Amino acid sequence: YRVYYRVGGGTSDTLLSTEEFYTTSYQVPSELTKSGLSYQFVIAPLIGTTEIGSSNRLIYTVTGMSSKTGISGAPGQVFVHTFTQATSSTVQTRILTGIPAGLSFNSSTGDLTGNFPPIGIYQLNYTVIFTSGCNLTQVFTIRVRPATGAPTVVAAIPDWNASVGATRNTVLTTVFKDPDADSAVRMTTTVGVMNLFLYDNATPATVTNFMNYVNAGRYDGVCFHRSATNSLIETGGYKGVGTSAATAKNFNRVAAYAPVANEFGISNVKGTVAMVKVPEDPNSATSLFAINTADNRATLDYANSGSTVFGRISTPTLSVMTAINTYKKNTYALLLDSSTTATSFPDFPLNSATVLSAMDQSKLLKITSIIPVPTLTYAVTGNTNPAVASASIVSGELRLVSLTRGTTTITVTATDLDNSIKAQSFTVFPADSYETWAATQTFPGGQSGANQDPDHDGWVNLQEFAFLGNPGLSSPTSQVVIQGNTGGTPSSRFLTVTFPVRKQTQGLSYVVEVSTGLVGSWTEVWKSADGFLGPQVVTAVDQSDRTVLTIKDNLAFSAQSKRFLRVTVKSD
Repeated sequence: YRVYYRVGGGTSDTLLSTEEFYTTSYQVPSELTKSGLSYQFVIAPLIGTTEIGSSNRLIYTVTGMSSKTGISGAPGQVFVHTFTQATSSTVQTRILTGIPAGLSFNSSTGDLTGNFPPIGIYQLNYTVIFTSGCNLTQVFTIRVRPATGAPTVVAAIPDWNASVGATRNTVLTTVFKDPDADSAVRMTTTVGVMNLFLYDNATPATVTNFMNYVNAGRYDGVCFHRSATNSLIETGGYKGVGTSAATAKNFNRVAAYAPVANEFGISNVKGTVAMVKVPEDPNSATSLFAINTADNRATLDYANSGSTVFGRISTPTLSVMTAINTYKKNTYALLLDSSTTATSFPDFPLNSATVLSAMDQSKLLKITSIIPVPTLTYAVTGNTNPAVASASIVSGELRLVSLTRGTTTITVTATDLDNSIKAQSFTVFPADSYETWAATQTFPGGQSGANQDPDHDGWVNLQEFAFLGNPGLSSPTSQVVIQGNTGGTPSSRFLTVTFPVRKQTQGLSYVVEVSTGLVGSWTEVWKSADGFLGPQVVTAVDQSDRTVLTIKDNLAFSAQSKRFLRVTVKSD
């Protein structure tokens, strides 16, 4: 059997293959079934090498898909897609496999509806079977990305209770995220700068291909060689090498890597960046790319299996894209790679107020460089008391230095390439340790040890520190007060202890303990880690340098019982 095909209702047959008599099916190359076109496939039987008469031919009609090969959206958004082909009257069955959760398929209408699934890439296989016995298959890709928006906070910058003189560094990429941009590059042109967000996760092969050219410097010096008014601008393929009027037509192609597989799914809306391909070859993109200066979904989302969008221009730099699209242009015959045969380049823009009849390479609109840049930049935008702590951004890290005791609120802001902003604030309150406190005190006889009592008042230096005493003077006995609460019924009478807790300390713990005698073991009632809101906390009075706590026993006392409370402190 010989297998032929013809386009639409044409009469010219093209031989595809010769098959043995036992062959029961033949797979037509996908590039032969173009979007929206109708095809006829002819099966002609042979005896030897001679075809049996035309009346013995079998003719099958099949159509190319007229729906696009992919779709993109954000998680949870409404999803609507209809699989279509040029003619639907001869469809017998539709089959769709690989459907993610949240979507349902109507095999009668070809409608796939529901809500976009979680972030990721989903590949579905669609098959339409015609009554003629032919069938058509298509890989349909769903590319789910975060919705466009401002940076987000992924982790809070914690408050900082530090010793005076201490430093702390926080990597800001761990606390802020730009969810709608995986990476970015800055494209400097002779017209201005454009920042490009790249979609690494949605179109990984295409972004890798693009960055191969960027990292090798192959885009440096390329010109914008096409500017279709209110449609798109193209670049990435050609560099001018002429040095005079006589050589103005001389250009070289950019050295190309292997073609990249098509990854269509994200629509060609205004401001998006897409690969340029050879007509009728979906997987032919190399270095050429286009920037959509208008909404081109109606054409580029369907032609040639869809043009792969792999990034977008940041909002503040869209004006450069628009400016390039408004320059005067003409058709020029150029000589590529030292060829003597000219190649026509229509809509070639030049930096000229009037249309130039001849190529002038001094007027080329060019890319001078493309370099990777962070998707977010950071700034310290608030520090309520800079004498307490300094804050600065160093190589993407927030650097804090504790300067003196006190409190300050610091605000850090993340800004994306669209100039969208997210800020978060936190508090710094440098704390004293026993060592830093002792360095500022005067100890009689030089007795500065934590367990020494240089003023002989019964309080060792660590207790003086904890209870805000003075190691050089006898501390007031009112600092710690233990008393019985005798009000109310017997069941509500509890022994209490009142004492000050030093603010802004480091490595200091307070513990309240109870005993039924002054010998033997003591039982813990409350400790610093329990905080000021626990059931044993009667009151917590906030003062400038301390919190005055009243802690109660965990058992009521009676006239027949003995209960003792004590407060102990220790340095961690």
